[in-house]
Amino acid sequence: MSPRVVTAVVGVAFFLAGLLIVLLPLSTDSPSGLAVPCGNSAGMGFDEVAVEAEGAAFVEICGRLRRERLAWAAPVAVVGVLLVIGGLVARRRSSA
Repeated sequence: MSPRVVTAVVGVAFFLAGLLIVLLPLSTDSPSGLAVPCGNSAGMGFDEVAVEAEGAAFVEICGRLRRERLAWAAPVAVVGVLLVIGGLVARRRSSA
């Protein structure tokens, strides 16, 4: 495989990994030992009313967990997109 193809494949892998990390659900444990669902980093699956019923502090905890995961998952996906673009745009060397 050429370096361009390898770069594009690695870029796709990084992008898919970043996307998967963003979409995986988050949860935290309450003092009673029950898991409190926090949705995912994109905010899907987060029910603020249900989480606040467990405790008002859990809304902030879930928000912090989503921000922290998004803070490192988004750059992984962006690096993947840049690698794919770089692999597609890079010029081939002329063999003369």
